[in-house]
Amino acid sequence: MADDPLRVKTAIGLLRPASHRIPFSAGGHRTRPIWYAIIPDSPDERMFAVDATLLASGLGFPEGPVVMPDGAIVFCDGNTGELRSWKDGALGTYAVTGGSPWGALLGTDGAIYVTQGGNVPGSGDESAVCGIQRVNADGSVELLVSNIGDHDLAGPNDLAFGTDGRLWFTDSGTEQDDRFAPEDRAPGRLFVLGPGGEGEFLMERPNTYPNGIAFDADKRLYWTESAAHRVCRLDDGEATTWCQLSDGHVPDGMAFAADGRAFVCTTISGGVTVISPNGEVLEEISLDQHATNCIFDGSALYVTATATAEIHADERTGTFWRVETDATGLPLIPGRL
Repeated sequence: MADDPLRVKTAIGLLRPASHRIPFSAGGHRTRPIWYAIIPDSPDERMFAVDATLLASGLGFPEGPVVMPDGAIVFCDGNTGELRSWKDGALGTYAVTGGSPWGALLGTDGAIYVTQGGNVPGSGDESAVCGIQRVNADGSVELLVSNIGDHDLAGPNDLAFGTDGRLWFTDSGTEQDDRFAPEDRAPGRLFVLGPGGEGEFLMERPNTYPNGIAFDADKRLYWTESAAHRVCRLDDGEATTWCQLSDGHVPDGMAFAADGRAFVCTTISGGVTVISPNGEVLEEISLDQHATNCIFDGSALYVTATATAEIHADERTGTFWRVETDATGLPLIPGRL
């Protein structure tokens, strides 16, 4: 193993990069970091080499990646109010949503459904309305809902279609947003939106910051709670803790593999935490960035991240990665509104 540059033994508990040079153009090279994650395996520990490619940098606050039918990846930029697109090394703008888009999901109608988080600090624009947007294939944007069950949406964050054909989403609230007076701040909540525009308020989750959301292969609902450092699951209509993480992990977006593992972006941990079907931490994939969300395309995991975890119009430290894994992504439940 010593002569294999992609597999290097390090002390247990450490995550470190090595440099591997790959062709960039006929006249030069770029450096692709190869990141090593330590996997606890039986009583022995072994090293697993993770091939992570930096695809784009200089972004605002990237979130919510979507795999498009033509192979492009579309993702939100919460600092610029745009959906960005990446394909074959080219970065472009897919649509302008305004405000701070946080999560995105492709529908069977070809539209991208977006959680609109509201105004971007420092932008000077106060026109954004928190809610669920639909971005049509021609780039036009429409607001579908901003109030459900007498609750104004305060910070819609991430979304997923369920088997019932409805759109399930988290609302992080404004409890930690100092732009609001304490008496005006909203707690975190979970909602569902149906095809006819009929919404349902599911539950309130105060002081937890509900964030990422996903369904597993058994169609059970999971969501992350950033302030509580945990991943929750809906069991018999009640919220249960599926995986309690350490204070060094702030879970954000997540994606399931077909074998039941969950790949959870855990921001301050510096990358992605891989969790077993039983809710146990298996390994850490380090990108040395605040990983915010991810999506599978086959075995490739596309990850949005940022060096500075701050939503502000002036910040441009966001990055976009592809991580080769030993997993196969679980197909998302299809749907449309």
